[in-house]
Amino acid sequence: MKTMYTKTTYIKLTVLSCLFVLSSCASHHTRNTERNQFVTELYANVDQIYDVKFDSHAGEAAATWGIWGALNNLYGSDRQIIAGALIGAFLGGLLTTIEEGPSRGYEYHLTATDGEYLVVVLDYFPAAEGDCVRVRMANNVRVSLANANYCQTND
Repeated sequence: MKTMYTKTTYIKLTVLSCLFVLSSCASHHTRNTERNQFVTELYANVDQIYDVKFDSHAGEAAATWGIWGALNNLYGSDRQIIAGALIGAFLGGLLTTIEEGPSRGYEYHLTATDGEYLVVVLDYFPAAEGDCVRVRMANNVRVSLANANYCQTND
C-alpha cells in the first residue's frame, strides 16, 4: 500500500510540474533586457533590402593568439614554436569568429504606416521586399513578419 501511495504522489507531482512548465511557455513575457526601457512598436512596409558585411576582428585575434602561442613555446624546439603559433592562431580566430556571430547582415529600408522612413540593420532575414513587418525597438530591435492588414493606411 505504501508503494502505491508514493507512485500516485509522483504521478501527481509530475503532472503538476508539466502543467507549470507548459503554462510558463504559453504566457507572454517581456524580456528582462527591456526592463526600464522605452519600448516602441510599429508596423512598416519593406521597401528595399541590401546585403551588408559586418567587420570582423578574427584576423587580428589569430595574429595575437599566434604570437602568444609562439612566445609560450619560445624555449622549446622550432617545431614546438611553430605548432604553438599555428594552434594559437587557429584557436584565436575560431573563438573570435564564434563570439562575433554571423558576418553577413541585411539593411532594411522601411516605411512605417505613419509615413516615417526607417533603416534597420539585422543579422537575420525576417521578411522580403513588399512584406509587412512589426518592428519592436527597446534595448535592441526585433523585426518579425506581420499580417498585411496592419500596414494598410487609412486614407
